[in-house]
Amino acid sequence: MALNLYYATSEVAPFCGAYSLSTFSRRITTIYNEDPDMTVRVVHPKYGFISERKYILREVIRLRDLPIEYNGEERIINLKSAFIPESRVQVYFLQYNPYYKAIPELLYKARNGRVFKDNDEKFSFFAEVTLKTLKNLYWAPDYMLCNDWQCSMIPGLFNQKYKEDDFYKNIKTIFLLHSLSDSTRYFSNDVFTHLNLEPPTENKVQDMLKYAMDNSDLVVVVDNEKNELINKVKADKILKNTLDNNNHIIATVDSTLPGKWSQVANSIKTAIQEL
Repeated sequence: MALNLYYATSEVAPFCGAYSLSTFSRRITTIYNEDPDMTVRVVHPKYGFISERKYILREVIRLRDLPIEYNGEERIINLKSAFIPESRVQVYFLQYNPYYKAIPELLYKARNGRVFKDNDEKFSFFAEVTLKTLKNLYWAPDYMLCNDWQCSMIPGLFNQKYKEDDFYKNIKTIFLLHSLSDSTRYFSNDVFTHLNLEPPTENKVQDMLKYAMDNSDLVVVVDNEKNELINKVKADKILKNTLDNNNHIIATVDSTLPGKWSQVANSIKTAIQEL
């Protein structure tokens, strides 16, 4: 029986791309979709600059005008369906204009380099929608792949609000770490309140990389051949201890090797199958 993967990400090439996550997302999901042992679907914010005509985004009747409770209010969202070009990888685009329509192509910061203060709010909302709308898809994946700080809320939100529901109980979460920056690592306590969650610590802000690692069934550190990211993690006492105390692997994208993407995909697939 094929393994069902739900791949949550804030960027996929060619729709958008602010850093290496976009290429990784396209390559890995395409490989998995061609694997007879796996099926994969992607969930992704619908930024205003993504052309619905160019990429043929389609409305799905059962995914229109869905109510999502967030911060004590009912928000109405839509999920539109498309495919990654030159593949059959299905992408569900979350359309919620108040958060995503005005986002520029830099995604997380303004053109002057200022990081948006509401990144935590935008992507905490994305986490809620990602989990809640699975029932609208009538599809429960075996594994949910949560990419980088943007999806760091998903594993903890899943454990605290969804895991006890029979529909969700067999899903396992995998957190993929792609970057490490203090400008995006911390979320405010307010977003936990918006999701009706208790913050994991009494601090004024929460370390979301630690939070994601602690709540995931597997942590994957996506690094390059120079080991730049894992060296940063090891130099950070909190993250080093957190990683050491959780099930994890290092997936190295070695640009000097032929077939690098297949090797990375296989290493992650093997680790998932061992869960």
